[in-house]
Amino acid sequence: MKITRLDLDAVHVNHRGDWAFVHVHTDEGLRGIGELRAGKNYGGRVRAVRELETMLVGWDARRIEQVVWKFTQGDAGEDRIGAVSAVEQALWDILGKALGVPVHTLLGGACRETIRLYANINRATTDRTPEGFARNAAAAVAEGFDAVKLAPFDGMPARMDSAKEARQGIACMYAVREAIGPDVDLLIDCHSHFTVRGALEVADALRDLDLFWFEQPTPETDLEDVLKVQERCGIRTAGGEQRMLRRGFREVLERRAMDVVMPDVTVVGGIGELKKVGEMAEAWGTPVAPHGPFGPVMIAAGVQAMAAHPGFLILEYGWGEVPWRNALTLPAERIENGRIALTDRPGLGLELNPDVVEAHRVADFGT
Repeated sequence: MKITRLDLDAVHVNHRGDWAFVHVHTDEGLRGIGELRAGKNYGGRVRAVRELETMLVGWDARRIEQVVWKFTQGDAGEDRIGAVSAVEQALWDILGKALGVPVHTLLGGACRETIRLYANINRATTDRTPEGFARNAAAAVAEGFDAVKLAPFDGMPARMDSAKEARQGIACMYAVREAIGPDVDLLIDCHSHFTVRGALEVADALRDLDLFWFEQPTPETDLEDVLKVQERCGIRTAGGEQRMLRRGFREVLERRAMDVVMPDVTVVGGIGELKKVGEMAEAWGTPVAPHGPFGPVMIAAGVQAMAAHPGFLILEYGWGEVPWRNALTLPAERIENGRIALTDRPGLGLELNPDVVEAHRVADFGT
């Protein structure tokens, strides 16, 4: 079964940018889909997909491991690895369709029947006040989610060195906790805004909120700082969303620098690499909670990988960005009580809805 071509689609979402998708076609008529990390500035990844197409035409679509290995050796770069991540998802989709089974069956079989999600309300919240965050958090809980995340320090300075500098973001966290009550898990993403001192002060300021985790408080380029916060903050820490391939997580896991690792299927190298990072983490007793507040194909890929991973914790879901999200795929994305149920549909179990794609299509995307 040979690859004949690759093509891309993108839909415009909102002020945060686009969702983009890669289709891989074969000479047997099977087509697979994967999601390319997009947003606003993703021209480099689009070009990398087009470069990959020139090299992949004629390859056996079932040789997934070889594709990932060959095209991520040496200094492949984030654009190339992002392109491979999307193509790799599509190849698993093709393989599942060819064999008539869902991808999680190919990865070892399901360990659970549903996947728990947390509602990331950050991208949907344009009113960045305590009241604005609280409204969206309450709305997500009313829809059935029992875990909510926000990044209340976005727009504030980098390298903040005290809780005082971050008081507006802290106020947002307290407003959300009051809005959702004590029984809903509350997560915070700091997007690397703090020094070690600032992170520890903020952790103390938020301690009464019973946080589920404290994500990326300091830049992960300095693992010594990450370790200092992890060892001293007294709250479960999480991170790793920008790390690529298994080798990107080796030192983090060996040094136990994070309590939860968050590989991103569009960054890490695809479904297979996501599963392997999970297996590495399990050897160190570290749970996995994949990053990914983007489109529904990314969620489908994460569901398949984590269905087959015993050490799965929770999966990120980009809540509330557009009202047509669930209609973008066939069948429609279906979430009940903050969970996605597994199905027996082959491959990733979904296709893009051409009518919705056409209604929101981006022309000349990625440039």
